[in-house]
Amino acid sequence: MHWGKLFVSAGLAGVMISAGGMVYLSCAAKGQPVAGAVLFAVGLFTVCAYGLALFTGRVGYLTVNPPSYLAELAAVWLGNAAGTLLCGLAARIALPGAAEGAAALTAAKLSQHPVQTVLLGLFCGLLMYIAVDHFRKGAGCGRYLGILLCVPAFILAGFEHCVADMFYLSAGASTAQAAACIRFLLLATAGNAAGAVLLPLGRAANTCG
Repeated sequence: MHWGKLFVSAGLAGVMISAGGMVYLSCAAKGQPVAGAVLFAVGLFTVCAYGLALFTGRVGYLTVNPPSYLAELAAVWLGNAAGTLLCGLAARIALPGAAEGAAALTAAKLSQHPVQTVLLGLFCGLLMYIAVDHFRKGAGCGRYLGILLCVPAFILAGFEHCVADMFYLSAGASTAQAAACIRFLLLATAGNAAGAVLLPLGRAANTCG
């Protein structure tokens, strides 16, 4: 395992998800949240097309990998966090309007009940697994259909994507909110992981039956 390469790949994935977040915030600020939700898909599109390491795209394969896969997922999560942190700080400088939107999102997210955060993360994890697995198994242009459907769906529904949230919190949170942000991200991550393994586990149970 080339940990350095994995971390860099994960950092770039965080950058691309952040780019999608910047587009969404910019569109939302102009009263066009639906357009922003659709264009956010550029982040996952790039991750899949270039084989970058995204936590929410990989965690669904936890049940079909050896225990050492947990260490890989941890490295990917940290790499994603590093990429989104840099982009969040950059957004504060380059896109003040987007940073204001991120601050409003941050306040709303941190006010959620922990159970709500986990459940919203679970549904997002389910959709992310569908999008990524469809890409892996598809062929031609059709393999991108899952991305184009699932990404806008989870955004418009308000589901929690831990890597996108890393960007929003980096761009919109204050230092006084740091502990609350970490707690929120851990809850969203747990929800994403739980949702992402639902279909693989269901498929395995169906095969056994």
